[in-house]
Amino acid sequence: MSKKEREYSAEISDKVIGMMTMFKGKDLADFPIPCLTKWLGGTLIEASRGMIEIEIKANRNMTNPAGYLHGGIQCAMIDDAMGWACATLGYEHQFLSTNLNVDYLGTARADDVVRIKAYIFREGSTLLHAVAEIRKNDVIIAKAQSNVYISGKPVDYRNIAGSFGRM
Repeated sequence: MSKKEREYSAEISDKVIGMMTMFKGKDLADFPIPCLTKWLGGTLIEASRGMIEIEIKANRNMTNPAGYLHGGIQCAMIDDAMGWACATLGYEHQFLSTNLNVDYLGTARADDVVRIKAYIFREGSTLLHAVAEIRKNDVIIAKAQSNVYISGKPVDYRNIAGSFGRM
């Protein structure tokens, strides 16, 4: 696939950001697309090209037996946010993570509210470098980075948009 075929579309980017913005301040558990975002729930704080910020209230189902927010759940929160940050870029192709490295630096418990911010640090012609962090009370409890491949598989944005009734 040539570089030209991987160029982003400002129109698609604007539409994906517009779709996400419809959920700003609303419960993402009501998200109309069945995906991890719906299960995690939370509230969209901000979305722009290459960046997303979400708050999630941890629940007991997200903790380990000791009651702390499970590392796997933190990783899932980060991965999901990174995926949305990639989606806001406006490429017509699916993204595939090639690696994901998470550093766990603190803790959260059930009923704590955490804020996940993910953004694209570097946008290459075939690879993206995404970074993210989870904060509790403005203190970083996890940070991560991932390389994401811009695949040759198209995304059916029109089908996705049908879930929202517009796009």
